[in-house]
Amino acid sequence: MRPVANESKIPPGTLLIGKYRVTREIGRGGMAAVYEAEHTSLGKKVAVKVLAAELAASTIVIERFFREARAAASVRSPYIVDVYDSGRLEDGRPFICMELLEGESLYDRMARIRLIDPETTVRVINHSAKALTKAHAAGIVHRDLKPENIFLMKPQDEGEEIAKLLDFGLAKFYAPVAADEKTARLTREGAVFGTPAYMSPEQVKGQGSVDHRADLWALGCLAFECLIGRPVWNTDQGVAMTFAAIATSPIPVPSTLRPDLPEAFDEWFKKALQRDPDNRFQTAKELSDALTLAFGTPSVSLLAVQEISQIEKLAVGDTSRNESSAQHLDLVPANLRAQLEKGEAGTGSGPGLRTHPDGRPANPSATDLPPTARNSQLTGSQVTALPPSPLRWAISSIALAASSVLAFVVWSNVLRPQVVTPLVLSTATTAPTPGSSGATEPLPAADEPKWLTSIGDGQKLFTNGDAPGALKKFKEAQDLGSGPIAKVFSDQVKIAQSATGPCKMVAFSHPRIGVSGGIGRPSVASNAKGAIVTWTDDHEQAGHDHAFSVVVDEAGRPLSRPRDLTPEASEVLRPVLLSVAERTALLYWDKSGREAGVRVRWLDGEGRIAGGSILVGGARPGNYWPTIDKSPDGFFVAWQDDRDREGDDLFLRKLNAELEPVGAELRATDYASIGGRVVNVRVPSIAVASNAVFIAYKLEREPLHLIDRMRIALNSPDLVKGLEERAAAGPNNKGIDRELGSVELVNEDKTPGDAPTIACGSEGCFLAWHGEKGGAYAALIEPVQGRVLWRKRFAEKGTHPGLGVGPTGAVALVYFEAGRVKTALLSRDGVGASSVVAKVTGDQPRPWIASGRSKGEWLVAWQDFEAAHTEAYVARVACR
Repeated sequence: MRPVANESKIPPGTLLIGKYRVTREIGRGGMAAVYEAEHTSLGKKVAVKVLAAELAASTIVIERFFREARAAASVRSPYIVDVYDSGRLEDGRPFICMELLEGESLYDRMARIRLIDPETTVRVINHSAKALTKAHAAGIVHRDLKPENIFLMKPQDEGEEIAKLLDFGLAKFYAPVAADEKTARLTREGAVFGTPAYMSPEQVKGQGSVDHRADLWALGCLAFECLIGRPVWNTDQGVAMTFAAIATSPIPVPSTLRPDLPEAFDEWFKKALQRDPDNRFQTAKELSDALTLAFGTPSVSLLAVQEISQIEKLAVGDTSRNESSAQHLDLVPANLRAQLEKGEAGTGSGPGLRTHPDGRPANPSATDLPPTARNSQLTGSQVTALPPSPLRWAISSIALAASSVLAFVVWSNVLRPQVVTPLVLSTATTAPTPGSSGATEPLPAADEPKWLTSIGDGQKLFTNGDAPGALKKFKEAQDLGSGPIAKVFSDQVKIAQSATGPCKMVAFSHPRIGVSGGIGRPSVASNAKGAIVTWTDDHEQAGHDHAFSVVVDEAGRPLSRPRDLTPEASEVLRPVLLSVAERTALLYWDKSGREAGVRVRWLDGEGRIAGGSILVGGARPGNYWPTIDKSPDGFFVAWQDDRDREGDDLFLRKLNAELEPVGAELRATDYASIGGRVVNVRVPSIAVASNAVFIAYKLEREPLHLIDRMRIALNSPDLVKGLEERAAAGPNNKGIDRELGSVELVNEDKTPGDAPTIACGSEGCFLAWHGEKGGAYAALIEPVQGRVLWRKRFAEKGTHPGLGVGPTGAVALVYFEAGRVKTALLSRDGVGASSVVAKVTGDQPRPWIASGRSKGEWLVAWQDFEAAHTEAYVARVACR
């Protein structure tokens, strides 16, 4: 049992060594706590890191703690956190006073959006490399580079976001800077220091010759994790197996995991992770420059902004350009100009100029999916590369002197684009609904891109059963410049044509059009007009994800522009929709800011905000992963919460029929630490049966990752009072696991599981999850006693299963397998025959499934890669 060290916490208002007044605790880890404080004489805000009281007696730990201060302070770099002071507090605990940073760690960024776009990845690696260049020149090896130790600092005065290196506590001084006896003990040969997932082979072997090239190996691992969404090595099997993999396992090829990554990055990664340090990049600058080259470098166009429209007209075959525009077009290389005039450039099938949507030259070997998960919006200031010449550079210099921004964007027939165009709703396909208060918000047809009408017509034809006609319309849209959007429709309709099984996709939707950047996992719910779809993105304010929604009709055509459903929020994650009669409940959590916590609100039949945001739990920054289900007289919400900083536990709360909290938040679990290792409840899922509340969750009791289910009777007094907090429960409860309801282990073979989901229907409660080592599983729970009746692995290569309940109590399953979105129905007899719904690429978050408006109809939502970002998709599925 880990000791509770509340007595070591420093309360706000405390004056440290006569000059640092504590304002709040920022964070706490295994070795130290960090406080925000103010220098009383200078009025400057600083961060004060204080060693944990229980470690203050260890001379080795103290030396390593002060080593961090010495290492960081000895190197002056804008990419390394500044250290101002160090020493001991009045009670003898060591402290370091350093720069107060605003922003988030790379780890938090990855947890929030999972995939980091190439532009940000390159910037983070470049900044880190610049920091390491200074450190290595001073004879310092960091030795513990990982996402937690890279901080993404908010840009100042509209500047660029800066990555800063933190925590030099394991730094090795490999020059004679620190050749004392203490240093010898700290860096002796045979000692292994670092975080396993990012350690180099020489670190794993405990070689005393570890030098600066170990940091370069770690940078390679970090770049891989940013772009792929997972570490290079599977660390779930323990440190020994991780070390073995680092020493002997094949180095993965990134493009096999994300086909949109260029081969140049594969080559860069291969060199970065050469096991022989002599075959790696030899300096941080060499590594950084090679990464920048792998993804290309933007250069300034020679055309002024005012000529964009003429280029666009040429790209779509408009030869009515004037003499002036023709003169400017002479600046375009002859090969591109010839292709433009023939209407061939950039179609994806010919030799036209191919660029990334952000203006960088594309790798010729790359696929039609540029490598990013969250890309900045394309604007008129972005550029595409043209071959240089003295004349052109002279013209460029004159133009730069006359204008502050020079650029052009060749429209979608020239570029291989992320299409970014103001959303214009087709007046031909989305007529306003009478009395809808302008829900469709149509714009004049003159402002409407022609391809959008073709897409809508194709969707209607597909829904009416004319797939060949739909494909013709999508081809027409592609010819008109829709970019990747029409191809997505064509690919999905072709999959639907060839699919077999009891369920068929009858409508496909691309609900978000006219918005750039990646999205967070979508959710969907049926409403009177068709369906409402929600997702998260930050297209309105960079760095601040909000939940947006669009209403789509029966054919999947958007009836509205994206609407912000969480305008007051700071950082929204994982919105969930739940249909209730003519309204829809929205559940989400705000990770940071003044509105932080678990929140709900009503949406009306038009998918608009219909009520205020109601705080139901948390009430502070954090990761909550909430879940909601209807009850006979309202709702139940459950979430994970680390409020006592001793591991995440399960909490729940009852809401009335208007989403208003009834009673206090209830603690449902209180798991004790084992041998100093924290036990965590993760990603809960809730379902309400006729007589009980069921909650499925992942229990991380290292090294075990278990799938548990909790049952609490609806008439139980436990649903009124919950568990007492451990301090109030008395000393006899220390070290004892406490649970509010009856808990049963579902994966009895203890095969590591993740992301459970539960749903109760007419034939019982079904629970599904995926194995961390592969495979999708399902179980049937008898609701009266809560017994597990059967469990099975229903898809050997399946991942991320989700469950939905229909109006008659039928339970449907959706999951990924072998690049396909699949669905099946569940019953007491097991998992029914599966059907292919659509295609999907990469390892995406769990898809969402909800009942449609008709019997046997389901709505499925998922995210996938599209060109330079992740995008939301929805399918309407009919099952016989």
